[in-house]
Amino acid sequence: MTTDHPHPPKAALDDLMVLDLSDSMAGAWCSRLFADFGADVTLVEAPSGHPLRGHAPLDESGRSVVAEHALANKRSLALDLEAEPGRELLRDLIAQADVVIESFRPGRLAEWGLDFETLEAIHPGLVLVSVTPHGQTGEYAELPGNSLTASARSGWASINGIAGRPPLQGSAYQSSYCTGVLAYAAGLAALHDRVGRREGAGEGQHVDISEFEVMASTFAPAALRAQYSGEPTGQKASMDVTSGPVPVRDGHFALTLSRAHFYRDAMVVLGLEDLAEDEQLQEGWYRLQHKDVWVDRVHEAMGGWNRRELFDELALRRVVAGPVFGMGELEANEHLRERGFWVRSVEDPEGVERPGAPVKLSETPWKTRHNAQGVGEGTMLALFEYDVGEERARGLLEAGILVASDPAGLGSEGAGSFEGATL
Repeated sequence: MTTDHPHPPKAALDDLMVLDLSDSMAGAWCSRLFADFGADVTLVEAPSGHPLRGHAPLDESGRSVVAEHALANKRSLALDLEAEPGRELLRDLIAQADVVIESFRPGRLAEWGLDFETLEAIHPGLVLVSVTPHGQTGEYAELPGNSLTASARSGWASINGIAGRPPLQGSAYQSSYCTGVLAYAAGLAALHDRVGRREGAGEGQHVDISEFEVMASTFAPAALRAQYSGEPTGQKASMDVTSGPVPVRDGHFALTLSRAHFYRDAMVVLGLEDLAEDEQLQEGWYRLQHKDVWVDRVHEAMGGWNRRELFDELALRRVVAGPVFGMGELEANEHLRERGFWVRSVEDPEGVERPGAPVKLSETPWKTRHNAQGVGEGTMLALFEYDVGEERARGLLEAGILVASDPAGLGSEGAGSFEGATL
């Protein structure tokens, strides 16, 4: 779906400058969202490259598909932060940024003289977003972690899967994506506050995001149920139509029977009129306590349908249901195609399609402007945008503290020139 504009639409966040120092998927996804909505995002990565660049799968050119997705829309500035001159340059860049995103071990920035208190004195309006496995304080603060450990510690793994079998983790990067979204939202909230929602407008904030806590907070339904019942919520005793997708002729299908009319209409569609008319089975609690009366018959009836036909019949009656799609089917899905979900970047209209806008703004739309850059490909333009003098840039390049891989932005000796530097 597109909207015709008499003039090219502006971007919602095109007045923001963001530095992404993070080396995690959660941090990368946070800055990707800032970039998608128009912020000028510079990815400050080590000369060896962001860790995501090594994550499988790799495309035919050897580039990480994960990194291509998560690092898109950002300018890559390769900078050695282990060297003091590199940290001095970073300090000067931060003084001009609206938002800084980082995922270092708590205390690492302080060791470099870049803790929030110091940075706030340099730049009172700075919003520093720290995205870490366990937060800036607490017993676990300095422990490493990832999506797997967040899923385990938060309780999610304990309820995934079937009783008697090992707990299951969430899908790849699930906690990272959730954390990235909340970090982005929290960063925007801090920026909104800075604009003048409170006394002392103009002040920045330190936003502390814990991947562990994000997942624990989204685990709330199960946790609350356990608190009120006094019994821990565990894995499902078995998988049936009341708890998950079940087999049909050409795959699996999820059918929601939480409301009485969902149940009645679904039974009619399946040709089980006697179950539809059973007054006791109209009650949800009764159905759950007497599965032996009806569940096996429903499974048998559903097994005779294919996914599309069953979905169409149930949709006519507004019964909440859905087929389980594979990746190929998701890419070809008519609904997603009609809404323009799959996109190519503006700079590469013939390139690979990737997942697109998670939300749609009518006047300031989401946009993939360019693919992920190579390591240091945007170094020269980033230095120009942040008013770093050319003599200083040349010195850092010659010392190997800065790395620039964009030929259009390099002088003949490889020292660097701002002439012709482009995205």
